[in-house]
Amino acid sequence: MAKDLHRNGLSYFGILVAAIGFILIIFTLLLSYSFHEPSPYIGIFAFLVFPGFVAFGLFMFLCGMWREKKKRLRSGKEEPQPFPLIDLNNSTTRKKFSMVLIIGTIGVILGAYLIYNTFAWTESVPFCGALCHTPMEPEYVAYQSSPHARVKCVECHVGTGVSWFVKSKLSGLYQVYAVATGSYPRPIPTPINNLRPSRETCEKCHWPEKYLGTKLRQRPYFRYDEENTAEQISLGVKIGGQLFRSIHFAHVVDPQEINFVALDKAGTQVPWVEVTRQDGSTEEYTSLDFQGAVEELSAAPKSKMDCLGCHNRPAHVFWTPTLGVDVLMTAKRISPDLPWIKKVAVDALVEEYPDRDSAHKGLRQTLTNFYEKEYPRVYLELKQELESAIQAVIFIYDRNVFHEMKVNWTTYADNIGHKNWPGCFRCHDDRHVAKSGKVLSRDCRICHTMPVRGLLQPMGMVETESSSGLPWHPMELLGKHATLLCSDCHSAGFRPPTDCAECHGLDRNAPMMSGGCNYCHKNSQEIKPLEDCADCHSDREGLHMVDEHSEASCIDCHKPHIWLVKDRSTCLQCHDDKQDHKSKAVGCTQCHGFMR
Repeated sequence: MAKDLHRNGLSYFGILVAAIGFILIIFTLLLSYSFHEPSPYIGIFAFLVFPGFVAFGLFMFLCGMWREKKKRLRSGKEEPQPFPLIDLNNSTTRKKFSMVLIIGTIGVILGAYLIYNTFAWTESVPFCGALCHTPMEPEYVAYQSSPHARVKCVECHVGTGVSWFVKSKLSGLYQVYAVATGSYPRPIPTPINNLRPSRETCEKCHWPEKYLGTKLRQRPYFRYDEENTAEQISLGVKIGGQLFRSIHFAHVVDPQEINFVALDKAGTQVPWVEVTRQDGSTEEYTSLDFQGAVEELSAAPKSKMDCLGCHNRPAHVFWTPTLGVDVLMTAKRISPDLPWIKKVAVDALVEEYPDRDSAHKGLRQTLTNFYEKEYPRVYLELKQELESAIQAVIFIYDRNVFHEMKVNWTTYADNIGHKNWPGCFRCHDDRHVAKSGKVLSRDCRICHTMPVRGLLQPMGMVETESSSGLPWHPMELLGKHATLLCSDCHSAGFRPPTDCAECHGLDRNAPMMSGGCNYCHKNSQEIKPLEDCADCHSDREGLHMVDEHSEASCIDCHKPHIWLVKDRSTCLQCHDDKQDHKSKAVGCTQCHGFMR
């Protein structure tokens, strides 16, 4: 009978490796229990690397025994033996059997424990977010302060059931390969392909038929002025539910299905929408701005509207600079007592920096230089508040900008609302029209009450009328401004313009700019009609009154918003024969007097 087959170098090596792996497993498990927060890096060793050592060691041990047996058979020292008989009446056999049973039971229990914890660990948030640190850092950081921060990643990205679990693990193999080789895209593209239908994940907790009524939304806001005037914008969002005409009723409950065509992967450009009603009737809406043939849209790949059609960033929201500063000013982490801090902080944040270290230095330098130069008294008396503001601005930057992944507040469109991205206005823009003439309206009151702008108050305090005396929008939107989308001015990652000159790229130092736009423009926010220049400048002199000059329009020579004629190009528009007259460096008005 073959004895002592384990007495060979390979088996001894296997026993040593397995023993070391077992000891390391026990050590890392004890170490992990000493941490307050689970560590993904401890887990990868405790549940994957070190168990691999044990499995490899046992495999080497058995290979050594098999190799030793083959060696003995070839040398003729032993004959092939039948399988051993287990005779429990034999005391020696009984002792060996008991020992194997005890050790085997312990091994099975430990193996089951490791297998279960390996499964649980791979389903944990740290495994999903922190293990693959660089590619997942942006989403993980945003997730930690999101409304779904207490919901595990797998509950939305995998859900329940064996089939989707297997699919997620198979797709995870490629992700492991991509991380190991550095071949993952930067940034990670969205929407995620082959994501489980939202009715099988989101609607485990939320369902659109549930009646939610009107939800109060209150947003603190600080103006871009020296006092950082604090305001609060309140409105009621008509979420509704079953039986009541509302957002969810019109998009999920009432229609049997809504399909749309998007021209871009992010789904921000939607030229075609098809609505199928419960009675089977359909209606197609095509954007008047679409330049191609309608047949192209009918043949294009279509997406089905579901929860993620609007709630596309439910757990990974990146703050815009404006939102981030408003939130931290409300929380007093940025003191409103610092003059112009809202404008200075936002302007510093929207600058581009090559890396995080440069950003930290640049943000600190911008804020420090501003107050040291413009408000030296504030710089000396509010040093602590300024330092706190600098740290808060750096926090906003670090929370939203990730250079290695090429991610910032402009990377991922958020389709909820319509302030910083087209959002609702992708379809509801008064430009999507059906053959019947029905239009997808952009009337604000369909989805929410008109915003009320008032003083900043404790949460829950609602004003029915603006206490600040201002309309809901600081500047009344008239003419062409009334047709602009909110995101045209409030685009994510940029500060909205604070006056006409900034938005239209005009020189504030130009003559007459200080008087305001209505100095020349008769109707507010309209280019024409214009005031007659002669009403104010009736005392024209010199060459103004000679020859063709007297009959020319003022704006033939005086370009709007610049007015002063400084170079030769203006005169050469008519006097092109004087191209080589005198030095090109000399302006015509230096010699030819238009004023006496």
